[in-house]
Amino acid sequence: MRHSTPNRTNDKDKNKKIDMRYFKPICLIAALLSLVAMTSCDKPAPIPHSEKIALTYQIIDGYWQLTHLQGEPISADTYLYIEFDRTQHRYTMWDNMDSMYVTKTTGTFAISEQDGTYTLSGTYDYGVGVWNNKYIVELPDEDSMLWRSQGENYEVMEFVRIDNIPELN
Repeated sequence: MRHSTPNRTNDKDKNKKIDMRYFKPICLIAALLSLVAMTSCDKPAPIPHSEKIALTYQIIDGYWQLTHLQGEPISADTYLYIEFDRTQHRYTMWDNMDSMYVTKTTGTFAISEQDGTYTLSGTYDYGVGVWNNKYIVELPDEDSMLWRSQGENYEVMEFVRIDNIPELN
């Protein structure tokens, strides 16, 4: 009598066939679920956010005109113009805020940043000293600036970029 031994090769082939029999339907179901997931859901609309514009020497470079002081427009016969030179970190300011005549002031300025807040400070030429205040500066866009003083005399000043300084009398 001959003993029959189980045919291990046939059992392995049988298991492979069973695995292959389920493999194709599983892949098909996975592909269909992926397709449904990608087409049935709309991408969420991005939430609009205003990116804060960094105050840099390149951004501030050029001519600026004061338009509002303490939230109020300045009068038509009053002016303050300022030119910032990014390469020398110098400024020249022309104003008649305290006089009926033009006053020209020059000096240096510096920009600092801490935790995303930008501060503008400066000194006057000819040994006059430092500015009375440091200013926190925000840029709603590259052509406007909002200055808020950090000193005792709280000031809010709004500036707009201009092409050049008009001829002053």
